[in-house]
Amino acid sequence: MVLNLNWEIIWVFVDLLILFLLMKKFLFGPVTKLLDQRAKGVTDTIEQAESQLAQAQQQKQAYTQQLAQARGEAAHILDQARKQAELNYNRRMEEAAQDVRRLNERAARQRQADQEAMLAETRRQVAGLVLLTTAKVSQRTLDGETDQAMLDELLEEVGNEP
Repeated sequence: MVLNLNWEIIWVFVDLLILFLLMKKFLFGPVTKLLDQRAKGVTDTIEQAESQLAQAQQQKQAYTQQLAQARGEAAHILDQARKQAELNYNRRMEEAAQDVRRLNERAARQRQADQEAMLAETRRQVAGLVLLTTAKVSQRTLDGETDQAMLDELLEEVGNEP
């Protein structure tokens, strides 16, 4: 069989060739260009997402460090506050102890003064009783001035004795 090339087949091939060239220029070129732009857009979006993810991870790490630092500072502040409170407590306890000592000393001085006053009053009363007893024993009546002079003299004598 012989290949019979007729003009019709040749025109079909020429038409197909022209159609292919036209499609290549007007259809395949813009479609390929559009697909390349799409691919580039998707690649850019993925790169932006990865960049944002990296930034988010850096921010998370920075926040974690800041949180750890804040916790450390809070612990340091609490430690200082505890120390200051302990110092204040110790100072106030020492002041209270000093106040108690002063009150005890004042109370002791007051007791001593009260004892001395009571002792002086007791001596005076004893001296008065001694004078009355002496007056009764001597069977004489003394007047108020003589009684007072004798009482003062007796108190001086009793006060000088240990």
